[in-house]
Amino acid sequence: MTTHQSGWRDLFADGRALAVTVFAGGVGLQAIETFIGSTLLPSVVAEIGGLELFAWNTTVFIVASIIASIFAAVRPFGIGPRGSYVLAATGFAIGSLICGSASSMEMMLFGRAVQGFGAGLLTAMSYAMIRIVFPERLWGRAFALISSVWGVSTLIGPAIGGVFATFDAWRWAFWLLVPLAALLGLLAFRVIPARSNERGMTAFPIPQILLLIGAVLAVSVASILTEGVMLPTLLVGLAVLAIIALGVIDQRRENRLFPRGTFSLGSPLAALFAAMLLLNAAIVSDMFVPLFVQELHGQAPLIAGYMVALVAVGWSTGSVVTSSWTGNRARAVLVIGPVLQLVATIGLALFLGRDNTAGELLPLLPVGISLVLLGLGIGISWPHVSTRLLQAAPAGEGDLTSASISMVQLFASGLGAAVAGVIVNSAGLASAHTTVTTISASNWLYGLFLLVPLATIPIVWSIVRGDRLAGETQPAE
Repeated sequence: MTTHQSGWRDLFADGRALAVTVFAGGVGLQAIETFIGSTLLPSVVAEIGGLELFAWNTTVFIVASIIASIFAAVRPFGIGPRGSYVLAATGFAIGSLICGSASSMEMMLFGRAVQGFGAGLLTAMSYAMIRIVFPERLWGRAFALISSVWGVSTLIGPAIGGVFATFDAWRWAFWLLVPLAALLGLLAFRVIPARSNERGMTAFPIPQILLLIGAVLAVSVASILTEGVMLPTLLVGLAVLAIIALGVIDQRRENRLFPRGTFSLGSPLAALFAAMLLLNAAIVSDMFVPLFVQELHGQAPLIAGYMVALVAVGWSTGSVVTSSWTGNRARAVLVIGPVLQLVATIGLALFLGRDNTAGELLPLLPVGISLVLLGLGIGISWPHVSTRLLQAAPAGEGDLTSASISMVQLFASGLGAAVAGVIVNSAGLASAHTTVTTISASNWLYGLFLLVPLATIPIVWSIVRGDRLAGETQPAE
């Protein structure tokens, strides 16, 4: 079977350069705002107060983003792709304006919710447009490019936020996003079709939507609880039960929230979505790296923050290098991806939880290598999993499959964060903040997170095996 080889230049050829700019810009706005926002929040609290609601800034942003992904899948009121993208850019602009004008934390949270909805819809529609705007041979490169935007944002976001915080101009960090979002909305009229070739849903899958939102809220609340273990554990358990119930209902209804086969054991879509969920959940454990690097390895916050950026460097590099691989090479990196994540997690379990408060740099070398490998693992797998998902989409459900990618990715991040929070709190991190308990929390976190890539390996192996068998049964061209 012959394959048309494409270079990076092809992604920008035939008038597609503007489309690449718009989609990368949409994802970039969400990514940069995520990292700018986390850097600016201490300055925000210092001026308007609301420390007790600090953690909810991230929670409402993520919850609103996932709800927006549902909107992209449902497409109510006959709104087409172009209308959805313009609505997303408008929502992001309005939310940024509200955040920049906030006089209280309650107003800030409202702005973050509106901004999160716009950001989530921008990302979901950017993924959805890959299938519509680019030929299939370029899907892998398009997904890789979007992934690399997150990597770049990880590097520059904290720096930008730090500059605005230094000059006590955090409001301008939000306000400057308004014209950028407006520009994206205007450019959408040039590159995004008004209508899709699929009609979308005729009615809301209300039970599935409620169950998904309930699961998202449960894991989001669990991820910010720092006192006790029983309640966060219970919330994570309820979230899992809600997803199981969603799957049972979604399989039996004609009006689905996920494409046919997502919750059917043995289905290619089920394996691909499971791999995507676990690959994304595996890297969320890096959220505690800045804390451990500062408290156990005696490093400044800036150094600790950029240690985490190594994950994004690995992700971006892996995606760019391997996104065009096909055949046996593509199947190989699908399996190697979770193996690298397993090696990385072992490295973090062995070397991060150590008493290095003197701040020696040599013990941090294996930690840095592990963080690069953690990102590299998902980076080399992500474009191929995403491309196969679009290729496996049932007839007439391409838009639904595209929107589901964003939903699963965001939910995986929330679930991983909640589970990580439960583990470190169970190890005593929140109740007794000492060097001993911090080391224990690190060891327990990465020791238990080994199970995530271990569970991923047989799943991707089944994908590779099915892919190879399908290739053997197709007639040669």
